[in-house]
Amino acid sequence: MPKTKGDIPAPICLVCREHPAIRAHLLPKSFVREIYYEPKADEKHLIIHPETGRKYQSNTGLIERGILCAHCDNILGRFEDFAFQMLKRLRAVRIGWKIGKHSYINQGTYPFSVAVVDELVRFACGVLWKYSSVPPDKPSHIDIGECRLLFESICFHGAAIPEGVDVFIERDLLSFAAFPDPTQVYYYCAPSVGRRGNQTSHDLSWFSVGGFTIYVKLNQPGISDFAPKECWMRGRQTCFFNVDTRSIEVNSSVLNSIRRTRDDLAKLNKGIQAK
Repeated sequence: MPKTKGDIPAPICLVCREHPAIRAHLLPKSFVREIYYEPKADEKHLIIHPETGRKYQSNTGLIERGILCAHCDNILGRFEDFAFQMLKRLRAVRIGWKIGKHSYINQGTYPFSVAVVDELVRFACGVLWKYSSVPPDKPSHIDIGECRLLFESICFHGAAIPEGVDVFIERDLLSFAAFPDPTQVYYYCAPSVGRRGNQTSHDLSWFSVGGFTIYVKLNQPGISDFAPKECWMRGRQTCFFNVDTRSIEVNSSVLNSIRRTRDDLAKLNKGIQAK
């Protein structure tokens, strides 16, 4: 068994159960590094837990030491690169206008195409697998039940994606309306879990990266009406993302967190702002 300093056994990868685990990012580093802070990018930022008021300085986001080896982490890297480039491209799609503090949103669905079917579905499942693999006593842990093993098969072993697992993406209008430049990214939000829908509610998990909120159906039968039917992405190459003002409420607590930490961020990034 691999050893670490002090002859303490190193944690083993939860997937292959052969190689020692590395310091793996829960959210891909690329999504964290694109967070924008005036007047410079690539700054230090804060990770905030609104429920407890705890906050941590970070450059590249949360890291977990005991879940993935380098090889298995690289498997997810392919899906993560695909998602990063796709969301960056879609963020530039014009969905309205913004002048100063005033903005107008054209609600509806917007078409786009993907080169590889289901690559974004596997990316989203991989993010949820990582957060569900964090020890339950840590604030970043989420409980997705039996989906944890299902998502492991989908992401690391190439298993087919069942009908009950699906994804849709919604433009994060809080980031569009509340901040100066809609093409930049100002925050990300770790996964949450709950039921969403109108006539047909389903168990979903969602998280926000790259200016979008990504919703994942947790192996539930039928199509949830929480999104327009054409927005569900499983098995499709021609896709649609949703634009709806309801998305402002999803991350509304972010504004309070930003206001509370404005002075902290200014101190952390004093050197960058002086450049």
